[in-house]
Amino acid sequence: MKQYYKLSDDELAALQKKNLEIAEYFTNFCRENGIRVFLCGGACLGAIRHHGFIPWDDDVDLFIPAPDFKKLEEIWNKKADTEHYSLCIESKEYNDHHLTPTVRDNYTTFITEETCQTDTNQGVALEIGVLNACPDSPIAQKIQLIWAAGASLFKAQRLPNRQSKAIYNASKVLLGVFRGKGIRYFFWSTMENWATRANENYEEAKYVREFTMFPYIKWLYHRDWFDEMRWVPFENTELPVPKGCEEYLTQRYGNYMELPPEKDRHPEHRIVFIDLDTPYKEYRGIKYFIKSDRH
Repeated sequence: MKQYYKLSDDELAALQKKNLEIAEYFTNFCRENGIRVFLCGGACLGAIRHHGFIPWDDDVDLFIPAPDFKKLEEIWNKKADTEHYSLCIESKEYNDHHLTPTVRDNYTTFITEETCQTDTNQGVALEIGVLNACPDSPIAQKIQLIWAAGASLFKAQRLPNRQSKAIYNASKVLLGVFRGKGIRYFFWSTMENWATRANENYEEAKYVREFTMFPYIKWLYHRDWFDEMRWVPFENTELPVPKGCEEYLTQRYGNYMELPPEKDRHPEHRIVFIDLDTPYKEYRGIKYFIKSDRH
């Protein structure tokens, strides 16, 4: 059984501090360049419930509307501090098995179960959920979900353990039959193109959704919740949440001001190795992309 790294309280605090440093840089970069960006998931919940990190949280997740993410792609290499931070987007050449783009600190090392066998950026990451427009028709929305789920399977290239046995077995067959990097990229890029067609009319869409894992991929959010940013206190600074963050948090968590059971208060990532003071490239072949571990 694989042994995962358990963070001490001091290590978790240091990781949160590093995440906050990246989040401050990135959200200010977006603000300066007219890009809408919002805390989402546990980071948004922490901002409203704790005015900072959830005490046991180990990352910061963000939402960016699809048109704004397109702008981000266009300007990042021209305007960002790319020596320090990398915008990592899945492609045929680059696949770290994340379902979302990430912004990573190149001067750090944060190796997880999902990335330890890949020759990819292993820095501490902000995960960016791109909000995609949904078609108006309920039937078209279901078709979009099928394309998005298929794209996610071939992009992540790992079995969906939280799904039904039927979905798990079907996914196992598909990944078993289509093993090549090229064919998998063809499937996920083609399906993603079909799933994102509604983005042509993003500002007129009633609903948006994130193309990530289940169950989140199934949820529809009102687009106008994410039209504007609200800057709120977060630790010793301010970070942006969507103007409809209370509605979003209610849909995602229910009574979001209530703390979860004690057993659920733990970091989410399965960490293999962490070093916040050393660039990840120094550990290539030592802590990640190890020859004996490759398939």
